[in-house]
Amino acid sequence: MITSMSKTMGLTRRKFLASTAALIASSRVSLVQGSSPYDGPYLMTIHAAGGWDLSLFCDPKINVPGELPITNWSEAGDTQSVGNILFAPIANNDEMFRKIASDSLVINGVDTQTNAHQTGERHTWTGSASEGRPTLAALYAAAKAPNAPIALINNGYFGADQGLVRTAKTNPGGLKDLVRPRNSTEEALLAQYKSRGLDVMAGQERYNDTLANRLNAFENGMQGRTLLNTLYHNLPDEMPQSQGVYKGDSNLKAQILTGLVAFSTGTTASVECGAGGDWDTHSSGEFSQVQNIQALNDALIYLWDMADELEIRDKLVVVVSSDFGRTPYYNSFGGKDHWPINSYLIMQGNADWGGRSVGQTDALQNAEKIDPSTLKVSSSGSLIYPKHVHHALHRYLGIDDFAAQVGYGFLQTEQYDFFNPDLMT
Repeated sequence: MITSMSKTMGLTRRKFLASTAALIASSRVSLVQGSSPYDGPYLMTIHAAGGWDLSLFCDPKINVPGELPITNWSEAGDTQSVGNILFAPIANNDEMFRKIASDSLVINGVDTQTNAHQTGERHTWTGSASEGRPTLAALYAAAKAPNAPIALINNGYFGADQGLVRTAKTNPGGLKDLVRPRNSTEEALLAQYKSRGLDVMAGQERYNDTLANRLNAFENGMQGRTLLNTLYHNLPDEMPQSQGVYKGDSNLKAQILTGLVAFSTGTTASVECGAGGDWDTHSSGEFSQVQNIQALNDALIYLWDMADELEIRDKLVVVVSSDFGRTPYYNSFGGKDHWPINSYLIMQGNADWGGRSVGQTDALQNAEKIDPSTLKVSSSGSLIYPKHVHHALHRYLGIDDFAAQVGYGFLQTEQYDFFNPDLMT
């Protein structure tokens, strides 16, 4: 690298600009577009890949006389509640909901209109079943912090940024390697490039404007490097361990911790996480879903404990969902198949809209029509679709104008007043 550096001293102005741009683009600073720390609010999404059984979570169902069994737990247990949020009395639901229900909004009865995994993921996280739209997290990062050092972190689960924002697609361990500080040789090389640029500016006045803009961007990148150094030194060497899940592994707690540290150091606006485990439980009965729900709840409890410790609870919005739900009845293998009706769990510390559940399914898990203005069940209302949830989130998060400007708004969509604290189903 020293040899290469000495050769650059004789570069022409044009070659100097080209080589400086290439260096920035190819090095670790390629993630750095600006220098100001982003101070929130922050957005974290958590995807339970495969389709969760909501009758065991936030849309509990008891068995209906004359119908096939829907849940085994309801043979001996009763539906539990905190406020008007209902939950099934299984796993650690009671601990989790009693801890965070006051900061939570449950939206039930969301029709994804599909039983296909990829379409369900896309519909849940972009608001549209069609390809070509960014996820909520990508749109938020592009709207709020396009110049943050790492605007969006994706932990290897469904994501689509549509070129709106640079995305770090990594994992908790990989993130620390990605943002590691440069060694002294690399820093010396960058200093030489900057010095050479200043020399060219001083000697060739007619190129000052172009070089000034280029060096300003370069300097912003170097200052953003300082934020990444802070992130690096705050990321732990040992990651927290998640509870066991059904098939495979989960590192959700590690994803959560690295995301929260990235938020607290001002380097990131959005993080996309995955719950881990296999939620596509066609043949494993309630056991597999209960195991996954147990691990998810444990991670959510950890999330809010850590948000408190890092003092970002009030600035953090968390959205949890899945591809879709699962059928009301058990199949011949003791599992449940795909069902298009889904739910969203939305959380924020000390939100005035918490402690509520909106939207509704009937006793057999069919979505009911909801009046957009009152959120009450109404035959003249509409079914809730993911676009309605995204439209409401765009407005609540303050990105609706930006979404419309870049062509990803939901301007012709009914406005459901989900975040009105005075309304509930």
